[in-house]
Amino acid sequence: MSEERPRQIKPIRLANGSIVPDVTVEVTMFCLKELITSNPIAFYELVTKCRDEKHQLFGNTEEILMHAGLIQTPGGIHDSIRNVVLSAAKGDGLEMALGSPLPDPNQDQK
Repeated sequence: MSEERPRQIKPIRLANGSIVPDVTVEVTMFCLKELITSNPIAFYELVTKCRDEKHQLFGNTEEILMHAGLIQTPGGIHDSIRNVVLSAAKGDGLEMALGSPLPDPNQDQK
């Protein structure tokens, strides 16, 4: 019987230059994909809060984001989650979308 080795956590460089554990990127992106589908207003509010710490979340958004594990304490977003959100969110307002948090490989070739 073979034993499974624990998965190695690997650092990943995000589009904004920060380095976070790969598992954080995977879990956060899973939550963001679910959120943008199920509650696009909460997604927009999260991105806005990550971009501007002084932003006051609308309605029950804070409760929704805490339930999703994207906010730790009232108004508190962990730096790793903030960096994934900032790297993955593209556009503003109604044009806001979820993309890859990884750097664009073609960016250096321009």
